[in-house]
Amino acid sequence: MSSQLVQSAFDFERVRLIVSGDFTVKPGWVYGPVLHSNYQIVYFPAVSETRFVTSNKSLVLNKPCVIITPPDVTHSYEFDAKQPVRHLFVTFRWERDEAEGDSESAYTEPVFLHSVEETIVPMLLQQILFLSNKKVYRWEERCKTLLVSALMELEGLKGSPSSKLPPISDTRHSLPVLKALDYIDNHLNEQISIYELAREAGWSHEHFTRKFVQYTGISPQKAIVQRRIERACQLLLQGKSNISEIAYAVGFKNVHYFYRTFMNIKKMTASQYREKYSAPHLMHLSPVNDLAAAYPLNRYNYYP
Repeated sequence: MSSQLVQSAFDFERVRLIVSGDFTVKPGWVYGPVLHSNYQIVYFPAVSETRFVTSNKSLVLNKPCVIITPPDVTHSYEFDAKQPVRHLFVTFRWERDEAEGDSESAYTEPVFLHSVEETIVPMLLQQILFLSNKKVYRWEERCKTLLVSALMELEGLKGSPSSKLPPISDTRHSLPVLKALDYIDNHLNEQISIYELAREAGWSHEHFTRKFVQYTGISPQKAIVQRRIERACQLLLQGKSNISEIAYAVGFKNVHYFYRTFMNIKKMTASQYREKYSAPHLMHLSPVNDLAAAYPLNRYNYYP
């Protein structure tokens, strides 16, 4: 999938919804071979022996999955011969800017992501179908927003584009990584071992580390250090503890190592950070110890 397609889709004048539906087809039906001039995103919510076929690949949809097909790619669906198969789809067109030409304007190969039932993507697609049927106030714009959200979610689940490892195709491999990040956030003041994180994910040390790097672009150990520094930043701005106390509170056993690490990541000392970013509008906040929330508390999220 091309992130450029997703970014460009935010120009809603360039997105055209063509058709959408939620169908259950009879066993053994074959759709194709077809060659469309539009993009199509198809969600299969249940396991089946349905097969997706292109000129150079044949995939059995033996897990809930999403398939995105780009224009001008011949493909077919050979539906399970033993059971009816339900699938939801949205067909859309993205109109390129003339200045962009044809180079790298969008992805050119089908994208296959499976085990997506635990993400919000199915809900987004179902809401597109609901709004398309009801045609309530500003339904078209809302459908486009939901479509872009689904594409962006799928792009994110593939993991970091900076990783040298291939992107994640099974989103079950990204969800344990997210749980590992939550575990890190909830145990920053403790000793955290990579073996412990791997055990929480149900994987071996080597497999966990590989998947973690695929999804985040950095190693688990580096993520632990970065998150400890981010917690220290919160305590520097919202608490009155001295820097040594903060270093120990976020899991550093050596204050001098904390000083060096803080400088390497923030490009300033902890004292300079506190002096530069302390602000009256943050003084009413109390440092948060309970980190059961799915996102950082007591923190503004700024967007470019």
